[in-house]
Amino acid sequence: MMNPAAEKGFSLIEVIITIVIISIALVAAISGWGNIARHSSDVMWQSKVAYLGQAYLEEILSRRFDELTPVGGSPLCSPCTAEADFGSDTGEIRSSFDDVDDYHGISENAVGLFVGLIGQVQAYDNYTVSVDVSYVGSTYLSGSNELLKRIQVTVSPPANTGQRAVVFSALKGNY
Repeated sequence: MMNPAAEKGFSLIEVIITIVIISIALVAAISGWGNIARHSSDVMWQSKVAYLGQAYLEEILSRRFDELTPVGGSPLCSPCTAEADFGSDTGEIRSSFDDVDDYHGISENAVGLFVGLIGQVQAYDNYTVSVDVSYVGSTYLSGSNELLKRIQVTVSPPANTGQRAVVFSALKGNY
């Protein structure tokens, strides 16, 4: 006959407690992995937004300060184009923009940046870009507020990414 105190093993209560503890740990681990997987592509979306913002700013900043500014930038335009007249000039299309304020008010699918260069780039198909140009500065320095133009490029990733629009800004000087 066997002595019950000498028997080795687990009771039913110990087994149930072990299963409950392991299942709680598994739920926490799976939940953490799900969160990591859900945000794993955030860096990709953010890097595309940063690339587009930089590309648009570089394109815009490579243009003249104003329609009345000669190539080379000197002499300064004074008076310069009124802010109310910012935007593309009559008959001007994107490929012929020649000064910073021509970009004011454009809002386009980001592939517009690439179409003339390398064809449509599908990786940027649902990104939208809008541009706002305005004068900024002090009339104290020159008696005019036409010293600087602020270029704001807003890049919005596709709606299904959960990412917010990002605003990039730069200044172009009247020099």
